[in-house]
Amino acid sequence: MTAQSPLSYPAAPSDQVAILLPEGAPAGAGQVLADLLLAANEVIPEAQFRVTIQPLSQVQHPSQGNLQRAMSIFLGDIRARWRVSRQDRAALQVLLQRSGQPVLVGGAVFLLREAGLFDEQALAVHSNFAAAAEEEALQTAETGASYHLGDPVHSAVSPLAALRLLQELIGRSYGAFMADALGEYVGLDAGDSRLQSKVTLDILHRAGGDSLIKQSLALMQQHMEEPMSICELAREQGVSTRKLQRRFRECTGGGPQTAYRLLRIERAHQLLTHTNLNLYEIVAATGFGTRSNLSRWFHKQLGVSPQVVRRRAYREIGPPAALAALRA
Repeated sequence: MTAQSPLSYPAAPSDQVAILLPEGAPAGAGQVLADLLLAANEVIPEAQFRVTIQPLSQVQHPSQGNLQRAMSIFLGDIRARWRVSRQDRAALQVLLQRSGQPVLVGGAVFLLREAGLFDEQALAVHSNFAAAAEEEALQTAETGASYHLGDPVHSAVSPLAALRLLQELIGRSYGAFMADALGEYVGLDAGDSRLQSKVTLDILHRAGGDSLIKQSLALMQQHMEEPMSICELAREQGVSTRKLQRRFRECTGGGPQTAYRLLRIERAHQLLTHTNLNLYEIVAATGFGTRSNLSRWFHKQLGVSPQVVRRRAYREIGPPAALAALRA
């Protein structure tokens, strides 16, 4: 195998995640898990995961200090048992013992035997490895379990099952609502596609998933081209305008009109970035009425003009960092 350079994605050190690969693993292995964690950074304000992907053999001998709050994911597959060389065994033992949350995936479940650790640890074992696991007296989780959250080791039968495991771990840290929202955002869970908007998820997070606010946001997204009045939004849901405004302010810190405008700015940003619609068509699609009105709110909320956003998209620079202001 050609030596791989570790792939790194920046975030806060307190949320370090190391995705470790066996020798011979394809270069793209681990990317889907990294994508899930990076998506969590986008939709959960408190999440700041830093992810590295590299073969176990390239890990520097880890020290206790830099593992205290880290997760180490040993990413095996469903076809081959993960075996380690004698020179890698010491690093494996340290990682398993000192990592805050070791996760074993697929054929990596046999690493406990390789390291001589955690004999009583229950593990989710893929059916391909069931006979070998029984022969070596590995403790297996309940039959049919695709993943198992254990103490101290978590396990999943495959990389796809590991996505569900990570989603549940994220729910333990940030709440079940945000874990479900993340699942909808990345397509792990079926849900209302309108509620995959980053702005929507942020507002719902602040609102604690309030049902009235959730339904209001869905109505807002159904009526982008011709925005409803706040009175119409309230009447559609059988509540008074005052109650709707009070619920938004109490739960989100802002009124429904502010939320509506943020959703329309987000939609306009998406259309500028991902379509060839001209500015007049985008104004019409987002209910801003005039180019000057759209530009005014872009400047106020994002600090840039719609034209700048379009130029950046065409240069493939990506959306400006100012888009984070939509969380304000």
